[in-house]
Amino acid sequence: MYRSFVFAALFVLAPGLAGADTPYIPAHASLVLQRVPSIGDPRVRAFSALRTNQRRHPDDLTAAVDLSEAYLDYGRDTGDARYLGRAAAVIAPWMRSRPPPIPVLLVHATILQSKHHFSAARAQLLQILARQPHNGQAWLTLATVAQVQGDTVVARRACAHLLGSSDPLIPGACLSSLNAVTGRARDAYRTLKFLEPQAAAEPVAVQSWFQGILADTANYLGDDAAADRHFRAGLQLTPGDNFLLADYGDFLLDQGRPAAALALVKDYSPSDTSFLRQVYAEVALGLPQAEADIGNMRRRFAALELRGTRAYRREEAGFVLHIEHDPQRALRLAQENWTVQRGPKDMRVLLEAALAAGDPRAAQPALDQLARTRFEWPVIGRLAAAAAPR
Repeated sequence: MYRSFVFAALFVLAPGLAGADTPYIPAHASLVLQRVPSIGDPRVRAFSALRTNQRRHPDDLTAAVDLSEAYLDYGRDTGDARYLGRAAAVIAPWMRSRPPPIPVLLVHATILQSKHHFSAARAQLLQILARQPHNGQAWLTLATVAQVQGDTVVARRACAHLLGSSDPLIPGACLSSLNAVTGRARDAYRTLKFLEPQAAAEPVAVQSWFQGILADTANYLGDDAAADRHFRAGLQLTPGDNFLLADYGDFLLDQGRPAAALALVKDYSPSDTSFLRQVYAEVALGLPQAEADIGNMRRRFAALELRGTRAYRREEAGFVLHIEHDPQRALRLAQENWTVQRGPKDMRVLLEAALAAGDPRAAQPALDQLARTRFEWPVIGRLAAAAAPR
């Protein structure tokens, strides 16, 4: 199953840290230190059988890849970065082979993508394609990575390599997702609606992924009712999906519906993406717990910094701009983020921060990309008009 075509940024779990030399002692026994995955989740129950199989057959490549993929999918779906580490650990012995097996390289490239190490992921995918030019999963993942980096030429070329597939759904969705951000959103939405009946016959994960693309495309077109419908359809299929929760939460906040956004994400606070939207909603609603949760979110960002994780600058730039009201620092973060990823939300935060900092010229990279791609989104259109040179 194609697992890698995801465009929303994954924001990893980052609990607050005590001092490195000071052990943390809970103030009382009822304090929750960590929430562990529920065994009621069939994916969690499957880990045991997969681990047992892999331990019994340590030289079985398929057993290692199956377990690593299960961890990877769970980590990406829930935003729990520990499972990305577990996925990497399972395939680490195989990565030491020269050359590593292609199925292992594919999993590793997707782990790199999930950690926002896009250039490294792209280099690894090109290695795979040099060895296996017709690998559809590699082309699909390359299309994802290139689009996140704003390289629409490579993304379109990668999607085109999928057109020979007997299944038109994957290449159609790949090209439509790209068309949605390159001035052809209306055509993209029509194509996706044409393919929607076929998507309904796919596994729920594929259906949800497809509904997410439809939701984003409708959002770019300014069709709020259709976007809302597709977001809800996707989450009905895969409740708790980390990417959809973040995207739909942003949509609801943009719509001036903070109460709905809070209801959506409040049960998923272990994920930083969901918790950040919770903070935005609490602030918008003027709730008393907002101040404490702002402090918690600030500590999570500090923990990422302490671990040397610098790939989540977009989320931090938005937090610094809209919650801490420090446009100069927000602009620096948004500019740093732009060196890593250049999707619609990255363009938005760079424009917002540049305008708030009174330095619209700093948004020129986003304006240049907008001119090159002819991307359509009412939110971006308004910001770009305000930042355009007079």
